[in-house]
Amino acid sequence: MNPLQERQEAPILFLSVFKSGTWLVRRILEVMTGLACHEPVILPGRSDPGDPGMLTPRPGSFYSWHLHPTPPVREKIRGMNGAPVLLMRNVYDLVVSMYHHFRDNIDGDIGRGRNVSHYFTDCDREEGMRRIIEGFTRPDFRWRGLSGHLMQMELMLTLADEHPSLVTTYERMAGDKAGEIRRLAAFLGIGLTPTREEEILRRSGFDHMRQEAVRQNGGSHFRVGRPQTHLDELSERNREQVRTMVARQVPRLPELARQFDLPEILAGADPD
Repeated sequence: MNPLQERQEAPILFLSVFKSGTWLVRRILEVMTGLACHEPVILPGRSDPGDPGMLTPRPGSFYSWHLHPTPPVREKIRGMNGAPVLLMRNVYDLVVSMYHHFRDNIDGDIGRGRNVSHYFTDCDREEGMRRIIEGFTRPDFRWRGLSGHLMQMELMLTLADEHPSLVTTYERMAGDKAGEIRRLAAFLGIGLTPTREEEILRRSGFDHMRQEAVRQNGGSHFRVGRPQTHLDELSERNREQVRTMVARQVPRLPELARQFDLPEILAGADPD
């Protein structure tokens, strides 16, 4: 049985944190495996990201969503002998990327924008970042804040501690995409020739993905990101708000980050 046939029995489950490079890794998986991406049916404000019923892999595709690997989800993953690929990002950069996602109405040109930019242009940047961190509610928009995403990361690393998984980060993809592609291929049992590796690199390049999005949608939802944007955009007050949230709500996250040698996900936690 070849690796892709084996994946029919051990499905690829790509779980990512919102704004951590999901579209990049989806493209890498598509080109590497030849499989299509499958998302569950999502009902805004009603779909529970910790519900095992949202884990719906299909033959001939790989699963992708911002699913939280709660205990019932982890049990289901073990039961199907899934191959989890877990993607996360520096928690401070997540705040910046989420802020721009809503302020700039990213995804608006593909019909998935939230159209709530006015809640981030009616205040200064520090206040806008605070709203992203702590959450806020308006008649037409409810944002739960950063805490759920931090909990998702803690749950992801708990899953990786219990079940064979590949863990990567936006920072590693940005710094050594070729190396992460080779790690991913090895985890999935897929052999790569230099030619195939170069093809995956080329077709997952920012310009190539952006041009393809323009052709398909008439616009592009891709925004150029870079690691450590929080150093320029987050105030020390905002960083302290994130540090406090980590300490109070996900106390195991720093320990798990050390266990998996992922210092980048919490880098920037120390005061200047």
